[in-house]
Amino acid sequence: MLSDIEITYFRSRIDDVLQSGRATDWQRSFLVDVREKIARYGTRTRLSDKQLATLKRLTAVKGDADLRLITNTEYPQLQQVKRRSWQKPQRRLRYREIKFAVFALMMIVCGVGYAVTQGLQAFGLGNFETAAASSEFQSQAFSITDGDTIRMSDGTPVRLVGFNTPETHDPQCSREAALGNQATERLKQLVATGKPTVTKIACSCKPGTEGTDKCNYARSCGILKVDGRDVGQTLISEGLAVSFICGRTSCPPTPRPWCG
Repeated sequence: MLSDIEITYFRSRIDDVLQSGRATDWQRSFLVDVREKIARYGTRTRLSDKQLATLKRLTAVKGDADLRLITNTEYPQLQQVKRRSWQKPQRRLRYREIKFAVFALMMIVCGVGYAVTQGLQAFGLGNFETAAASSEFQSQAFSITDGDTIRMSDGTPVRLVGFNTPETHDPQCSREAALGNQATERLKQLVATGKPTVTKIACSCKPGTEGTDKCNYARSCGILKVDGRDVGQTLISEGLAVSFICGRTSCPPTPRPWCG
C-alpha cells in the first residue's frame, strides 16, 4: 500500500509526465491506469513490486535524492556504534536528520504544487483536462456518433477527450470496424442506464485555430461522465478504447492498435 506522501507525489508526477508528451503509448496507458487506481483506492492502492518499480522509473525526476525512510531496524546498530565511539553516531544522526528534512520539504513542495494545480482547474484557469463546465453543454441533450464522439442538440459535434475508440467510418481492418461498433453500442448503453453530464473543455490546439478545420476537424472538445465516472475510463477498462492524452496545444499520433 502507498502512504499519503507517496500518493501526493505520484499523482503530481504522473500528471507532469502525461502533460509533457514524451511518454510512449504503453507508458501513457500504464500511468493512466495507475492514476485511476490511486484516485479510486487512495492509500489502499496495491501495486506489485514490478509495477511500483516501473512507476518510480517513469516518474523519476533527474537529481532526485534517495527518499528511503529510516526504519526501526537501524536503531540497534546506532546503539552499538554509540558504545564504540561517541562522535561517529553523532555525525550519522545529523546526516539522516538532514536527509529526512530534505525529503519532507520536497513532499511539501509537491503537495503545494498539486494543490495549486487543482485550484486553478477548479476556477477554470489554464488548459487543463478538467476545465470548468460549460452551462450551454450541461443543459443540452445529445446523440452518440461513435465511441468517442457525440453531437449536442444544437448541432455542435464534440470529441470526447482522454481516450480513442476504434473507427467505424474509415476502419483499417474488419476487427477495428467490429470493435468500433461495440464501443458505440456500449457508450449508448452507459448513457441510457445512468445520469450523463457533458463538460466542455478547451481543445489541445494552437491559439486561434479552435473552431476551424485546423483544430480537431472543427469539433469542440468535452468530457462525458455517467454517474460521475468518465466513460473513457470504462471503455478503456473493457478493451474498447485506449488512452489518448494530449498536451496543451497539440496531440501525439492517434493510437489505433486494433489491426496489429
